[in-house]
Amino acid sequence: LVLAYIVVPWTAYRWLKGKALKSLAAVPTLDDEPQAKDWLHRSYVAVVRPLLEGPRKRGVFFLTVIVLLMLSMLMPAWQFIRPSGMNGPISPLGVNLQMLPDGNVNTFMLEIDTPAGTALDETNRVALAVGRTLARDRYVTNYETYLGRTGPLSFAGMVRGDAMRRGSNLAQIVVNIVSRHQRPHTSVVATGVWNALKPVRESFPHARIKLYLTPPGPPVRSQVLAELYGPDYQKLRQSAGLIKADFHKIYGMINIDDSVTATAPEYLIRVDQRKAMLAGVAPAQVAKLVHDYVAGADIGTLREQYAPEPVNIVLRLKRADRAWIQQIQDLTITNKQGKQVSLAGIVRIEPSSVAKPIMTRDQHPVVYVTGDMLNASPVYATLTLNKMLDNATLPNGVHLTTANLGFVNAQPNDVTNNQVLWGGDMRLTLDVFRDLGAAFIVALVFIYLLLVAYYQSFMLPLIVMGAIPLTLVGIFPGHWLFHMPFNATSMIGFIALAGIVVRNSLLLIDFILDYRRRGYPLEESVLEAGALLTLVVIPLMYYLWQRREARRHPAVS
Repeated sequence: LVLAYIVVPWTAYRWLKGKALKSLAAVPTLDDEPQAKDWLHRSYVAVVRPLLEGPRKRGVFFLTVIVLLMLSMLMPAWQFIRPSGMNGPISPLGVNLQMLPDGNVNTFMLEIDTPAGTALDETNRVALAVGRTLARDRYVTNYETYLGRTGPLSFAGMVRGDAMRRGSNLAQIVVNIVSRHQRPHTSVVATGVWNALKPVRESFPHARIKLYLTPPGPPVRSQVLAELYGPDYQKLRQSAGLIKADFHKIYGMINIDDSVTATAPEYLIRVDQRKAMLAGVAPAQVAKLVHDYVAGADIGTLREQYAPEPVNIVLRLKRADRAWIQQIQDLTITNKQGKQVSLAGIVRIEPSSVAKPIMTRDQHPVVYVTGDMLNASPVYATLTLNKMLDNATLPNGVHLTTANLGFVNAQPNDVTNNQVLWGGDMRLTLDVFRDLGAAFIVALVFIYLLLVAYYQSFMLPLIVMGAIPLTLVGIFPGHWLFHMPFNATSMIGFIALAGIVVRNSLLLIDFILDYRRRGYPLEESVLEAGALLTLVVIPLMYYLWQRREARRHPAVS
């Protein structure tokens, strides 16, 4: 109301004052005289007058508008109700639904995750094979490989926990591509790279090669995230592997993984305290000796002019001299008396397995199953998986229920039950659309109350606000035409567009009322006011409402 009745008139007065004065100077008299109408006015009257005069034509017009509105709303809804199901590519006339559109930036990242305990050389072999594939891509300008560690930390990497990840089974490759003006969308380039890496994935089936696009908005641990809760953590680990099999059935799913690490062998070196003390050797000496023998010893730092941090100088034996457990048993250590003591006499070496992490969320033990989408929406993937897993019994006998797909965050019921809570992009999408939708509804209620107070009518504000749903006739076809998903940004645009059409409707009603006060009949008032704003539906609705009121109260009219 403030914009329509204060800001816009004042701005028009300031900007159009000179033009209005020139127009008045060209008119010989200020008396009301019929003026020549332009082609737009004549075209509008030629279209709308038959609709005012002919009930049949008017009915056909309203029916056409309703059909167009229903077809437009069917474009995003068809993926949910089509006979073939949600799992699959978007329908030819469908509109995708997701949190945010894919970012069109000049970089993306590849990650190589080999089983726990894999030697660094083996991880490097996979990274070199990936690098050879990248070197053949015409859109890739350069790439940087980070072996045994993660690349430069980003916001998305912080959410994934990259800052705490190190190990011989890890490598990340940061890929830089040409400018956006010389290539298709980043997702298209990434899809080509992912398809080109298929022979590499087949050559190294033990390695998990992942592709991460830079998110345009708030990052999540993964786009599709299943959080497994239950009373038996070991069964949850078993269930994660079974649920991963369902993830592989989803169209466009990549980066499928879980938080259960592979079983990797290790050796525990236990120092016999009694024998060590009798030999004059402290247990800490044994620990330092083994560490320096396997990992090397820092003997200083090197400071280079362009290095951001000092470079450690590490003294380390050749790999062949520290590759077998027997080599550790053959080591000797010097005691306080200067005598050499064989390590085999004071330690006991036991084969074991690397301890697997136990992850928690809000003090609830949890196992994660993760996946990301390439050229597909996480919304359809999550809903499809929810349909597969809700009230399902896995081959290991675990009965699952699913939750957290409502507008309120669900809490795990894991005391006696096994449950899957959905997170990732789906949870973020629900939260954002819930908040935007609630704000929109509150705004509509206040607009209606203000209009009721202004017009002293309960029906007229409904006519004014009737233009809001009609905006969908253009919104969804527009997204389809430009191959854009309907996302949170689109929702904000829809809310802004609702304010614009309500303002236009307010001006239209005021013009009609002004023409009526000047003595024009209802039909001419609707035509003249509608021609000023080139609107059709709202003038027709107002015309029909006034005719109905005139028949109900003939004396007043």
